[in-house]
Amino acid sequence: MKRYLNWGSGIAAVYTAFAVSTVAFVMFAMDHPVDLVSADYYARSLKQDARREAAARATALGPAFRVDLAADRRDLVVTLPPAQTHTASGTVTWYRPSDARADRVFPLQVDREGRQTLPLVGLETGQWMLQVEWTADGRSYYDERPVHIP
Repeated sequence: MKRYLNWGSGIAAVYTAFAVSTVAFVMFAMDHPVDLVSADYYARSLKQDARREAAARATALGPAFRVDLAADRRDLVVTLPPAQTHTASGTVTWYRPSDARADRVFPLQVDREGRQTLPLVGLETGQWMLQVEWTADGRSYYDERPVHIP
């Protein structure tokens, strides 16, 4: 006895496959964390023009602003222009694109030569973004550099 499937059975099979695949995708998506770039992304987006201007000012400093790897390769050294060492205040942020919980924020505290040493010890290996944001003499500056920690 031959058994034939009618068109109603085919439609039911397609709808069932669609429902099962939708439920499977929802379960897959629920297992993955969803991190925003920052918790206050909307407020930060409103200040985007000011950040671009601050980045242009930092770029205009040229070699006076530097981020270098220390000789022992265990520290990163941020150097501000000598004229800004007494009035500079701001933050240094270790931003981890793949894990928002790993981000770290430090106050900018430069020495008399305008340098601040940031230890690399304790940071996870991989790609980081070093974001330096400071104000000196009433003007804001911003710079970010990719840093790969082996």
